[in-house]
Amino acid sequence: MFDNTPLELDEIIDQCRALAYAAVNTDESQAREILLFVLQERIDHLYRASQKEPEQAEVSHA
Repeated sequence: MFDNTPLELDEIIDQCRALAYAAVNTDESQAREILLFVLQERIDHLYRASQKEPEQAEVSHA
């Protein structure tokens, strides 16, 4: 089931940490490449969210 609730900065940070941990601890190169791609997207979301006004610091799941 898809949750369309906007993410807070702390939630995006947690996702980045989990993705980085998974990428470092996998031996599968294809899985690592996918995890790093998703991590790059999450970091981009985190950067854009941090540039917004504090009251608008939530982002979507997209």
